[in-house]
Amino acid sequence: MLSFANNDLATSFMTKQDIAAVCPMALRHTPTNPNVSGRYTFANTETVIDDLARLGWYPVEAKQARAKKNSSGIRSFHMLAFQNPEVFIKKTDANGCETIDAYPRIILTNSHDGFNSFKFMVGLYRCVCSNGLIIATDQMVELNIRHVNYDFEELRVVVATAIKQVPVQTTAINAMQNVMLTIEQKTALAISAMRIRKGVSGDGKFYADMEAVQAILVPQRKEDEGDSLWNVYNVLQEYMMRGGYRAKASENGKARKARALTSVAKSVDFNRDLFKAAYEYVPAEVVA
Repeated sequence: MLSFANNDLATSFMTKQDIAAVCPMALRHTPTNPNVSGRYTFANTETVIDDLARLGWYPVEAKQARAKKNSSGIRSFHMLAFQNPEVFIKKTDANGCETIDAYPRIILTNSHDGFNSFKFMVGLYRCVCSNGLIIATDQMVELNIRHVNYDFEELRVVVATAIKQVPVQTTAINAMQNVMLTIEQKTALAISAMRIRKGVSGDGKFYADMEAVQAILVPQRKEDEGDSLWNVYNVLQEYMMRGGYRAKASENGKARKARALTSVAKSVDFNRDLFKAAYEYVPAEVVA
Protein backbone atom coordinates (compact mmCIF):
# COMPACT_ATOMS: atom_id res chain seq x y z
CA MET A 1 0.00 0.00 0.00
CA LEU A 2 1.29 3.47 -0.79
CA SER A 3 1.21 4.71 2.77
CA PHE A 4 3.62 7.05 4.45
CA ALA A 5 3.38 6.62 8.23
CA ASN A 6 6.18 9.04 9.11
CA ASN A 7 4.73 12.54 9.42
CA ASP A 8 8.14 14.22 9.76
CA LEU A 9 8.94 13.70 6.11
CA ALA A 10 10.61 17.06 5.54
CA THR A 11 13.71 15.85 7.38
CA SER A 12 13.36 12.08 7.82
CA PHE A 13 14.12 9.63 5.03
CA MET A 14 14.87 5.95 4.64
CA THR A 15 18.44 4.73 4.90
CA LYS A 16 19.69 1.83 2.81
CA GLN A 17 19.51 -0.27 5.93
CA ASP A 18 15.82 0.61 6.23
CA ILE A 19 15.27 -0.29 2.57
CA ALA A 20 17.11 -3.60 2.93
CA ALA A 21 14.77 -4.61 5.74
CA VAL A 22 11.56 -4.19 3.74
CA CYS A 23 12.64 -4.24 0.08
CA PRO A 24 15.88 -6.20 -0.38
CA MET A 25 15.26 -6.53 -4.14
CA ALA A 26 15.93 -2.81 -4.49
CA LEU A 27 19.53 -3.37 -3.39
CA ARG A 28 20.25 -6.46 -5.47
CA HIS A 29 23.30 -6.15 -7.73
CA THR A 30 22.68 -9.01 -10.13
CA PRO A 31 19.72 -9.89 -12.38
CA THR A 32 17.18 -12.25 -10.83
CA ASN A 33 16.47 -13.86 -14.19
CA PRO A 34 19.36 -15.96 -15.57
CA ASN A 35 17.73 -15.95 -19.00
CA VAL A 36 18.04 -12.22 -19.73
CA SER A 37 19.58 -11.18 -23.02
CA GLY A 38 23.28 -10.49 -23.29
CA ARG A 39 22.34 -6.93 -24.21
CA TYR A 40 20.67 -6.49 -20.82
CA THR A 41 22.72 -3.82 -19.07
CA PHE A 42 22.01 -4.26 -15.39
CA ALA A 43 21.34 -0.93 -13.72
CA ASN A 44 20.23 -1.80 -10.22
CA THR A 45 17.76 0.29 -8.24
CA GLU A 46 20.45 1.18 -5.71
CA THR A 47 22.26 3.10 -8.44
CA VAL A 48 19.09 5.08 -9.12
CA ILE A 49 18.63 5.71 -5.38
CA ASP A 50 22.14 7.18 -5.26
CA ASP A 51 21.60 9.21 -8.43
CA LEU A 52 18.28 10.61 -7.18
CA ALA A 53 20.00 11.61 -3.92
CA ARG A 54 22.50 13.62 -5.98
CA LEU A 55 19.47 15.47 -7.37
CA GLY A 56 17.93 16.08 -3.94
CA TRP A 57 15.31 13.29 -3.91
CA TYR A 58 15.38 10.76 -1.07
CA PRO A 59 13.41 7.53 -0.38
CA VAL A 60 10.46 7.65 2.01
CA GLU A 61 8.78 4.32 1.17
CA ALA A 62 9.87 1.01 -0.32
CA LYS A 63 8.03 -2.22 -1.02
CA GLN A 64 8.51 -5.33 -3.11
CA ALA A 65 6.07 -7.81 -4.59
CA ARG A 66 5.58 -11.11 -2.83
CA ALA A 67 6.78 -14.20 -4.65
CA LYS A 68 3.89 -16.20 -6.08
CA LYS A 69 3.37 -19.80 -5.03
CA ASN A 70 4.88 -22.36 -7.42
CA SER A 71 6.69 -19.60 -9.32
CA SER A 72 10.26 -19.74 -10.56
CA GLY A 73 11.14 -16.92 -8.21
CA ILE A 74 12.76 -14.74 -10.87
CA ARG A 75 10.28 -11.86 -10.68
CA SER A 76 11.54 -8.96 -8.59
CA PHE A 77 9.05 -6.12 -9.04
CA HIS A 78 9.39 -3.37 -6.45
CA MET A 79 8.39 0.23 -5.78
CA LEU A 80 10.05 3.18 -4.07
CA ALA A 81 8.74 6.68 -3.41
CA PHE A 82 11.06 9.70 -3.21
CA GLN A 83 10.64 13.19 -1.81
CA ASN A 84 12.62 16.40 -2.09
CA PRO A 85 12.40 18.50 1.13
CA GLU A 86 12.58 21.69 -0.92
CA VAL A 87 9.71 20.84 -3.29
CA PHE A 88 6.23 21.20 -1.79
CA ILE A 89 2.77 22.65 -2.34
CA LYS A 90 1.51 25.37 0.00
CA LYS A 91 -1.97 26.40 1.05
CA THR A 92 -3.39 29.36 2.95
CA ASP A 93 -5.28 28.44 6.11
CA ALA A 94 -8.31 30.16 7.65
CA ASN A 95 -6.05 32.61 9.47
CA GLY A 96 -4.29 33.69 6.27
CA CYS A 97 -1.10 31.82 7.12
CA GLU A 98 0.73 29.73 4.54
CA THR A 99 1.33 26.08 5.45
CA ILE A 100 2.64 23.06 3.56
CA ASP A 101 -0.32 21.16 2.15
CA ALA A 102 1.42 18.36 0.27
CA TYR A 103 4.74 17.01 -0.96
CA PRO A 104 5.10 15.87 -4.57
CA ARG A 105 6.55 12.38 -4.99
CA ILE A 106 8.56 10.59 -7.61
CA ILE A 107 7.28 7.01 -7.67
CA LEU A 108 9.76 4.49 -9.10
CA THR A 109 8.83 0.95 -10.08
CA ASN A 110 11.40 -1.49 -11.37
CA SER A 111 12.43 -5.14 -11.57
CA HIS A 112 15.77 -6.84 -12.05
CA ASP A 113 14.54 -9.62 -14.29
CA GLY A 114 14.36 -8.09 -17.75
CA PHE A 115 10.55 -7.79 -17.72
CA ASN A 116 10.30 -4.13 -16.70
CA SER A 117 12.12 -0.90 -17.40
CA PHE A 118 12.42 1.80 -14.77
CA LYS A 119 9.06 3.58 -14.66
CA PHE A 120 8.65 6.96 -13.01
CA MET A 121 5.29 8.44 -12.05
CA VAL A 122 4.35 11.61 -10.22
CA GLY A 123 2.68 11.18 -6.85
CA LEU A 124 1.57 13.29 -3.93
CA TYR A 125 1.69 13.02 -0.14
CA ARG A 126 -1.02 14.90 1.76
CA CYS A 127 0.18 16.16 5.13
CA VAL A 128 -3.32 15.80 6.61
CA CYS A 129 -3.27 12.00 6.34
CA SER A 130 -0.90 9.13 5.64
CA ASN A 131 -1.99 8.25 2.11
CA GLY A 132 0.19 8.49 -0.93
CA LEU A 133 -1.57 9.34 -4.18
CA ILE A 134 -0.60 8.93 -7.81
CA ILE A 135 -1.68 11.88 -9.93
CA ALA A 136 -2.83 10.86 -13.40
CA THR A 137 -4.37 13.57 -15.56
CA ASP A 138 -4.07 13.89 -19.33
CA GLN A 139 -1.31 16.44 -18.72
CA MET A 140 0.83 14.09 -16.62
CA VAL A 141 3.58 12.03 -18.24
CA GLU A 142 4.82 8.60 -17.20
CA LEU A 143 8.51 8.26 -17.94
CA ASN A 144 10.54 5.15 -18.61
CA ILE A 145 14.24 4.41 -18.64
CA ARG A 146 15.43 1.14 -20.12
CA HIS A 147 18.13 -0.88 -18.40
CA VAL A 148 20.04 -0.87 -21.67
CA ASN A 149 22.46 2.07 -21.68
CA TYR A 150 21.11 3.63 -18.48
CA ASP A 151 22.91 6.85 -17.59
CA PHE A 152 22.68 9.65 -15.04
CA GLU A 153 21.93 12.38 -17.58
CA GLU A 154 18.78 10.58 -18.69
CA LEU A 155 17.68 10.44 -15.07
CA ARG A 156 18.26 14.19 -14.79
CA VAL A 157 15.76 14.68 -17.61
CA VAL A 158 13.21 12.46 -15.85
CA VAL A 159 13.53 14.37 -12.58
CA ALA A 160 13.38 17.76 -14.34
CA THR A 161 10.20 16.64 -16.11
CA ALA A 162 8.69 15.48 -12.82
CA ILE A 163 9.41 18.86 -11.21
CA LYS A 164 7.82 20.67 -14.13
CA GLN A 165 4.66 18.67 -13.46
CA VAL A 166 4.27 20.07 -9.94
CA PRO A 167 2.21 23.03 -11.25
CA VAL A 168 0.03 20.50 -13.10
CA GLN A 169 -0.53 18.72 -9.79
CA THR A 170 -1.50 21.98 -8.13
CA THR A 171 -3.88 22.85 -10.97
CA ALA A 172 -5.48 19.41 -10.77
CA ILE A 173 -6.02 19.69 -7.01
CA ASN A 174 -7.45 23.19 -7.26
CA ALA A 175 -9.80 22.09 -10.05
CA MET A 176 -11.05 19.16 -7.97
CA GLN A 177 -11.55 21.42 -4.95
CA ASN A 178 -13.74 23.71 -7.07
CA VAL A 179 -16.07 20.94 -8.23
CA MET A 180 -19.00 20.22 -5.91
CA LEU A 181 -20.61 16.80 -6.31
CA THR A 182 -24.26 15.96 -5.96
CA ILE A 183 -25.36 12.97 -3.88
CA GLU A 184 -25.89 11.05 -7.11
CA GLN A 185 -22.38 11.88 -8.34
CA LYS A 186 -20.78 10.90 -5.04
CA THR A 187 -22.62 7.60 -5.11
CA ALA A 188 -21.56 6.96 -8.71
CA LEU A 189 -17.91 7.72 -7.91
CA ALA A 190 -18.02 5.45 -4.87
CA ILE A 191 -19.36 2.61 -7.02
CA SER A 192 -16.60 3.30 -9.57
CA ALA A 193 -14.02 3.12 -6.78
CA MET A 194 -15.33 -0.27 -5.68
CA ARG A 195 -15.38 -1.56 -9.26
CA ILE A 196 -11.77 -0.46 -9.78
CA ARG A 197 -10.78 -2.03 -6.46
CA LYS A 198 -12.39 -5.31 -7.59
CA GLY A 199 -10.78 -5.12 -11.03
CA VAL A 200 -14.14 -4.93 -12.82
CA SER A 201 -14.03 -2.80 -15.96
CA GLY A 202 -16.51 -1.74 -18.61
CA ASP A 203 -19.72 -3.76 -18.55
CA GLY A 204 -18.22 -6.40 -16.27
CA LYS A 205 -20.58 -7.99 -13.76
CA PHE A 206 -20.58 -6.16 -10.44
CA TYR A 207 -22.99 -5.96 -7.52
CA ALA A 208 -23.05 -2.56 -5.81
CA ASP A 209 -23.79 -3.05 -2.12
CA MET A 210 -25.47 0.29 -1.45
CA GLU A 211 -24.99 0.01 2.31
CA ALA A 212 -21.24 -0.33 1.72
CA VAL A 213 -21.32 2.48 -0.85
CA GLN A 214 -22.82 4.86 1.70
CA ALA A 215 -20.37 3.71 4.36
CA ILE A 216 -17.28 4.51 2.28
CA LEU A 217 -18.56 8.03 1.63
CA VAL A 218 -18.37 8.90 5.34
CA PRO A 219 -15.19 10.98 6.00
CA GLN A 220 -12.78 9.57 8.57
CA ARG A 221 -11.36 12.99 9.47
CA LYS A 222 -12.70 16.51 9.73
CA GLU A 223 -10.38 17.82 6.99
CA ASP A 224 -12.10 15.58 4.44
CA GLU A 225 -15.63 16.69 5.21
CA GLY A 226 -17.50 18.42 2.39
CA ASP A 227 -18.88 17.77 -1.07
CA SER A 228 -15.90 18.83 -3.16
CA LEU A 229 -14.55 16.28 -5.62
CA TRP A 230 -11.15 16.49 -3.93
CA ASN A 231 -12.60 15.66 -0.51
CA VAL A 232 -14.77 12.82 -1.79
CA TYR A 233 -11.90 11.37 -3.82
CA ASN A 234 -9.57 11.35 -0.81
CA VAL A 235 -12.22 9.71 1.40
CA LEU A 236 -12.77 6.94 -1.15
CA GLN A 237 -9.07 6.46 -1.83
CA GLU A 238 -8.34 5.91 1.83
CA TYR A 239 -11.16 3.40 2.32
CA MET A 240 -10.18 1.46 -0.79
CA MET A 241 -6.48 1.33 0.11
CA ARG A 242 -6.85 0.57 3.81
CA GLY A 243 -9.91 -1.69 3.63
CA GLY A 244 -11.87 -2.32 6.80
CA TYR A 245 -15.31 -1.60 5.34
CA ARG A 246 -17.82 -4.43 4.89
CA ALA A 247 -19.46 -5.23 1.55
CA LYS A 248 -21.52 -7.99 -0.05
CA ALA A 249 -20.53 -9.52 -3.39
CA SER A 250 -24.17 -10.34 -4.22
CA GLU A 251 -27.62 -9.35 -3.02
CA ASN A 252 -28.01 -12.46 -0.89
CA GLY A 253 -24.38 -12.78 -0.01
CA LYS A 254 -22.71 -12.25 3.34
CA ALA A 255 -21.02 -8.94 4.02
CA ARG A 256 -17.27 -9.46 4.30
CA LYS A 257 -14.60 -7.14 5.60
CA ALA A 258 -12.43 -5.71 2.82
CA ARG A 259 -8.71 -6.24 3.26
CA ALA A 260 -6.08 -3.58 2.78
CA LEU A 261 -4.65 -3.38 -0.72
CA THR A 262 -1.12 -4.73 -0.27
CA SER A 263 0.01 -5.73 -3.77
CA VAL A 264 2.62 -3.29 -5.08
CA ALA A 265 1.51 -3.44 -8.70
CA LYS A 266 -2.21 -3.36 -7.84
CA SER A 267 -1.71 -0.41 -5.47
CA VAL A 268 0.01 1.61 -8.19
CA ASP A 269 -2.61 0.71 -10.81
CA PHE A 270 -5.52 1.34 -8.44
CA ASN A 271 -4.23 4.78 -7.42
CA ARG A 272 -3.75 5.83 -11.00
CA ASP A 273 -7.11 4.47 -12.20
CA LEU A 274 -9.10 5.94 -9.31
CA PHE A 275 -7.61 9.38 -9.89
CA LYS A 276 -8.51 9.19 -13.57
CA ALA A 277 -12.07 8.15 -12.71
CA ALA A 278 -12.42 11.04 -10.26
CA TYR A 279 -10.87 13.59 -12.61
CA GLU A 280 -13.52 12.84 -15.22
CA TYR A 281 -15.91 14.87 -13.05
CA VAL A 282 -13.84 18.02 -13.63
CA PRO A 283 -15.45 20.10 -16.43
CA ALA A 284 -13.09 21.43 -19.07
CA GLU A 285 -13.95 25.03 -18.16
CA VAL A 286 -12.87 24.44 -14.53
CA VAL A 287 -9.42 23.27 -15.63
CA ALA A 288 -9.13 26.24 -17.98
